[in-house]
Amino acid sequence: MIIDKNNHLLNKSKVYETKNNNKDNTEHKNIFSDFYLIGFILLIGLCFIGYAIYIYKFKSVEIQENSSFYGEDVNLYEPLFNEQLNTINDCIDTCKQNIICDGITYNSQSQMCSGTKNGLVRNDNSEYSAWVKPKEFNLTEQNTKDFKKAIIVGHTKTNKVVNRMNLQNPYRIGYFSYSFNLTIYDFYKNYGSWRHVFHKGTEIEEGSIINYQSWENLVKDFPIQSIGVWLAPFTNNLRIAVTTQSETNKNTGTYSDAFVKKCNDITEECYITDMPGGKWADTTRISDKSKTNIQLSDNLEFFDNDLQNIPINKEINITITFKGTDVEVYYDGKIVKVVKLDGLPIINKSNLYAMNDKTFGGEINNLIYYPDHLTLDNIKNIIELKPIIENN
Repeated sequence: MIIDKNNHLLNKSKVYETKNNNKDNTEHKNIFSDFYLIGFILLIGLCFIGYAIYIYKFKSVEIQENSSFYGEDVNLYEPLFNEQLNTINDCIDTCKQNIICDGITYNSQSQMCSGTKNGLVRNDNSEYSAWVKPKEFNLTEQNTKDFKKAIIVGHTKTNKVVNRMNLQNPYRIGYFSYSFNLTIYDFYKNYGSWRHVFHKGTEIEEGSIINYQSWENLVKDFPIQSIGVWLAPFTNNLRIAVTTQSETNKNTGTYSDAFVKKCNDITEECYITDMPGGKWADTTRISDKSKTNIQLSDNLEFFDNDLQNIPINKEINITITFKGTDVEVYYDGKIVKVVKLDGLPIINKSNLYAMNDKTFGGEINNLIYYPDHLTLDNIKNIIELKPIIENN
């Protein structure tokens, strides 16, 4: 406290405290102002992030009411899949998992979901709704585009039949390939029987069940497989089979007529040649100078040492590529088996059947048939074929 000349008391400390309080208030005000400013900026940032997520994830789910999405030519239209699903969102998710699916049609009354490739949106009844996969879902790399066209089954967890007309003949005899992604969820489903993965060949009657514990019995009823893939009854091993054609009663050795049994159909007399033909032919033996008729024999061969220990709950890629009687098997892009067949693989004119009962508990993705031999670079490109947006 200070006393002036007139003996008046001057409370300087009060003035000083007031000034300090004003300064503190100003500092607090600046701090809160900065806090609100930072919060406002963060709020704007979150809005932009939220909008981006909406555009990326939800804008793609633009459901078109009173519409359908079927093939460009309705008369020739064949759906990629036709399943009963609870909601249209389940239907959309199924299409997203199928890399060759371009859109869906959903019937709200029957709950039937139809997937379509290369379709058109059309006006339809009120119970129908359509969804078209946005462009950002589709792959753009040229090297993967070509193999995307070779996919014959994009995604399936149930039995599927691919019309034989969708599988063209190889460019060269015995040169063709199959590739597929396999995921086993339930190893014990249909335990004790050969589990059907897929095969092209012997026809399966609608509603029939493949129930075999013995491979020999299975082969008797399914002799035509080009190719066939089966999960073993009691192990998680894959068996790959193929029907081949080979020549029997064929002349062998340096000379075409050496050590060949020949018979005269009229006299029923037979002899074994032990000398070459032509001017060196053995004329001292009984002969009608006939040539041995070469016969063709079809056999179902399977690769020795099945693919062992296929993992559970993990997607793997298996690629089988044929080059005449030589076969290469790739597991996730790495060669694991080279097989020499006894005969030349046959391409049959039958449908392809996938996951027919009894089958395994799991799914097949990106089942590819390619009418030629594949290189390692081709296989790596195939492995890269995945939906851009997964697990939505």
